[in-house]
Amino acid sequence: MKYILLIGILLITGCTSILAKQDKFREWQEEVQLNDGRVIVVTQKKRCEGAYTGNEYVQCIAREAWLTINLPEFSDKPIVWHEKLKPTVLNIHNKVLYIVARFPTEREFKFYGEPQPPYIGYIWKGDSWQRIPFVDIPEEIYNTNMLIEGIPPEEVRYLSLEKKNSKKFNGNNTYPKYIKKIDPAHRW
Repeated sequence: MKYILLIGILLITGCTSILAKQDKFREWQEEVQLNDGRVIVVTQKKRCEGAYTGNEYVQCIAREAWLTINLPEFSDKPIVWHEKLKPTVLNIHNKVLYIVARFPTEREFKFYGEPQPPYIGYIWKGDSWQRIPFVDIPEEIYNTNMLIEGIPPEEVRYLSLEKKNSKKFNGNNTYPKYIKKIDPAHRW
């Protein structure tokens, strides 16, 4: 009887630890204003991982991100971007589609080669995303137009431009300058 009880406890403990380590996905749509004045709806999906950040446990650090974009002038199919980064800018300049992203943690910063300034740029070329050097990111798209915090509260499924620019989200005055706008002088 003791062995059966011990086996039961071990099974419950093992299942609980496996469930605790499962990835959690969050998905929502958000409105993004492009430099040409258009407002498009982008679907964001993030894979979350719980982790300790100094003194506190954070339920969701986004370890991977997906953006799904519908822009017929670039593709007749949805365009998907997928990386281990936080997208902060999605914009068009001179008929080129750009995404600029930051690092959620030092782990991703190291994974991407510790670039300085700490931003990664991509352009849509034909049918795929290509990474570009920082110097190729045009200043005209430096302003952040994606959700700064990276993940909205769980109950938010649609983030309008008005709501995203509110004090609760991107309008929060405590965000540093290098998060609200790409800063070539910023260092990690």
